[in-house]
Amino acid sequence: MTSNPYALFDRAEKKRSLSKFLDAIPLYLEARRLASKDTELRSACYFSLGDTYRMVGEFTKAGRCYREAHRLVVMLNDETRALDALVGLGLSLRATGEFKEAVALFDKSLKGYRSVRDKAGVAFTLWARAGALRIKGDLKGALKGFEESKKAFGELKDRSGVGYCLTGLGGASRVAGRPKDSRKYYAEANRVFRGLKDTFGVAYSYCGIANSLRMSGDFRGSLVFFKKAKTNYRKIGDKVSYAYTLWGEGSSYQKLGKDANALEDFKRASDLFKETKDRRGLIYCQISKGMLEFKKNPGRAKKTVSGALDKAKKLGIGVETRYARELLAAMDKEPGKLPLNLA
Repeated sequence: MTSNPYALFDRAEKKRSLSKFLDAIPLYLEARRLASKDTELRSACYFSLGDTYRMVGEFTKAGRCYREAHRLVVMLNDETRALDALVGLGLSLRATGEFKEAVALFDKSLKGYRSVRDKAGVAFTLWARAGALRIKGDLKGALKGFEESKKAFGELKDRSGVGYCLTGLGGASRVAGRPKDSRKYYAEANRVFRGLKDTFGVAYSYCGIANSLRMSGDFRGSLVFFKKAKTNYRKIGDKVSYAYTLWGEGSSYQKLGKDANALEDFKRASDLFKETKDRRGLIYCQISKGMLEFKKNPGRAKKTVSGALDKAKKLGIGVETRYARELLAAMDKEPGKLPLNLA
């Protein structure tokens, strides 16, 4: 391995651009070590490490890197990059369920980007903020935010940005009960990402297509696309997205009456969510396990789902809170309608 930190950083950036995140991380770490007295390069390493850790689901590490990047660029009096670091930190906090803090950082960054007329920063932050609103359960705000971001990225001729806005619109549409719109957005995103050779985007859009098919009742069709998503996520080592794919696949198996396959997927997903500290994902798995338990032990199932409801309320995630409440009501009044099809 070369002792030139700039060459190492460039190699890491190339790996990251090819979605080879696990290969990029040790190169960034070595470049950072060798650049001990170069504040500019160290800040760049921390930024890229934050982005890369985030892409593989290491959100706590990502947050630490963004905080250090922010400290260094403030020393360098670089206002724009300081805002970039705050957005990265917000994305890390969003991923671990700290939505209030994340939205506050996005709002602060949005104001800053607008004051310095940074159109790319505004577009990206609108996307990030919309994602936080979606998870909080503000679907109207999320859809509006993704549309605003998509327009801004379009004006910048940023195809990747447009693609990620399309996935955001696909996810928000699905949760809003519009699976046909969801599939349309995800299919369009998939075409964009395949054209860009963006492995993560391809995987993410395949998973979205699978979930939209699942919500439309095409459970066998969804399994085809979940398999495609898993293949691509394995290439890049994204544990969190892989876990959500397992959960979606398990939900399709559950609807097909293949409870053993479903339970195996939920267990594997739970293990990954625990490893990456994704509390929202764990709540999804807990709700789904409660549905499976209901067939054999209704009392235990209600306790499981009640526990998920308490966690969802404490975390402030509206969609999952609604799912848990609806499931508990169905367990009491309409047990024949179980399991519900969670978006």
